[in-house]
Amino acid sequence: MNTDSSLNVNPPPAKPRPAPLQGRSRLTAERFLAAALTLLETRTFEALSVADIAREAHRSVGAFYQRFGSKDEFLTVLLVEAFERGQVETARVLAEGRDEGVIEALLAENFAALMRIRNLWHAALRRSAADPAFWSQFHAYGPRNLQRIAARLAELRGAPVSNEELRRLAIAMQVFNSVINNQMMNTPGPLSLASPEFLPSLVKVFRAVYAAGA
Repeated sequence: MNTDSSLNVNPPPAKPRPAPLQGRSRLTAERFLAAALTLLETRTFEALSVADIAREAHRSVGAFYQRFGSKDEFLTVLLVEAFERGQVETARVLAEGRDEGVIEALLAENFAALMRIRNLWHAALRRSAADPAFWSQFHAYGPRNLQRIAARLAELRGAPVSNEELRRLAIAMQVFNSVINNQMMNTPGPLSLASPEFLPSLVKVFRAVYAAGA
């Protein structure tokens, strides 16, 4: 998944972020993560209490706080896990692509992934509105995905991607991501995220920005 606005040429310095869960009672931690994602299918993150998550995970509230410290930290860990899963999906889509349509396949996968974790993503957007530095802990993911896309395009073409094209690709991806985020937070018209026309229309915008100056 690659839908924050972290494709800036000069992103702000990243602040420390939790590493993907490993070692520290991974199985119990995964139960909390799975429980939260199940609850988030129908409820907002703000509406969830730690007791709700613990009950769904069949674990104690104390066990939650031993592993995550706070609900805010838990939000960050959920997002790290989502970004890590997104990296795996990006690699899969790029490997399966056989022509330059792989970029649009990746956009469709990113959008579908966001819809699956819509309430989690909305919570992250609300958190970043209160703390503009919030996204900095995830900034490494955007450039990493961009380089992977460029490498796959170069492989498919048999020629390297120019710096200018890489710049246009980064801008087009940022516009794509920003429109989704704005729609999720503010629900402006004319199309909603649920509209069948939303993604195709946004892909057209992506193409236009990507082609600009080519």
